[in-house]
Amino acid sequence: MMNIFFNADENYIKYLAVLITSIVKNTDSKKSFKEFCEKAAFKANKDSFLSSYENVNFEILSDEDKKEGYIFHILTNFISDETRDKLLLTCQNLNTLYPCEVRIHLIDDNEFKGFKKTGAARENYLPYYRLKAMSFVDKNVSKVLYLDVDMLVFCDLRELFAIDLKDYIVAAVNDCGSKKRTMCFMENGKVNNYIFDKNYFNSGFLFINVDEYKKFNIEEKCIQIAKNMISSKTADQNLLNAAIASDKILNLSFSWDFMVIALAFTICKDESQNRLQYTRAEFMQSIKDIKIFHYGEKPWKFLKSFIDIKGNNINDYWWQMVEQTPAFKNELLKEKESIKYYLILASLGFESLNLIKKFRIFSINKLIKDESKDLERIERLKRIKDDDFSIYIILGEMINHARKSKKDGFSVFLKGIKALYLFNKYSTQKFIKKLK
Repeated sequence: MMNIFFNADENYIKYLAVLITSIVKNTDSKKSFKEFCEKAAFKANKDSFLSSYENVNFEILSDEDKKEGYIFHILTNFISDETRDKLLLTCQNLNTLYPCEVRIHLIDDNEFKGFKKTGAARENYLPYYRLKAMSFVDKNVSKVLYLDVDMLVFCDLRELFAIDLKDYIVAAVNDCGSKKRTMCFMENGKVNNYIFDKNYFNSGFLFINVDEYKKFNIEEKCIQIAKNMISSKTADQNLLNAAIASDKILNLSFSWDFMVIALAFTICKDESQNRLQYTRAEFMQSIKDIKIFHYGEKPWKFLKSFIDIKGNNINDYWWQMVEQTPAFKNELLKEKESIKYYLILASLGFESLNLIKKFRIFSINKLIKDESKDLERIERLKRIKDDDFSIYIILGEMINHARKSKKDGFSVFLKGIKALYLFNKYSTQKFIKKLK
């Protein structure tokens, strides 16, 4: 069976149910896992960042790996009886479409005592839980998949499990952020900076070779690095990138972990060596065949954000899957009725754009400090075109971040100028129009 791991606390289980539903709903029960294993190998171009790979020989797999079905593992610190029952009911319903079961593993936060609460882990230790996944893998299981909760699957995941990982530790996707990342840590009583290379991957999607992961003591290495870490913006992601050697990463297409911010703008390898390591052609190919959306900003807080190659609002896909999610559907649709977060962000972005263009830094400062008029600003959104919505979301996030981190208007002004320049030059919609 195919083992898939997730981190989720009590509040996130209902959102995880949507992701699980998308996995099962996109599994073609008329096909067998063996058929996926028999598909042709993938051959990357000579100078491509992508790795070439073959599919595994089905006949040599263990009985456990050959068996059809999903085992969904949830790493959590607590789950109520009511939520557990609803989750089990969800899987019971989905099991009529394709075999699946759910296993819940309780983890004590004390196991991460001393780890930095930073980046995705600034509020709790939950993002670090994925480091403990190997503790719950059954014997004779050769590969496991880890997925972040804020994802939606559009493909049959058996296509992924059919890949032969050989002696790679993980198959992963290059992160679309800057490659000038560093991590500050203590070594021999001195403060040092670890500088990551261009192979830096996103840890929201990890296809793991169990034997190699254990052989190279990745969990232990991550724990040791975490204990010596002074500062890090991305918590577990930096740990894993520091612990896994670049030549042990099988680089998959961006389509397997399509970070939706890339639908706003993307800087590719042939435009800058310090950004996304796929060429523009490879990126545009991935946008035609998205296998997994990685929303980044929680899709349950948005009714609208970015548009895809078909001109569709990507948040509609998530809410359409909610309609098909057993047990949690009504609860989630009730939440949908009161969602205003994305409207507040867009209105803040709309207003900040006008202020940035006029160099009104003092007014940006006021916008950061004054939250009392946020709901009033929503009325101005009637003037926003769908094509422009993405840049307003991005600028609105800058205002929101400035509020949380006590940044001033000048900081937002500088970041805003840069974002506008990149958006105008590398707008994904501009490249999409060239395809049509």
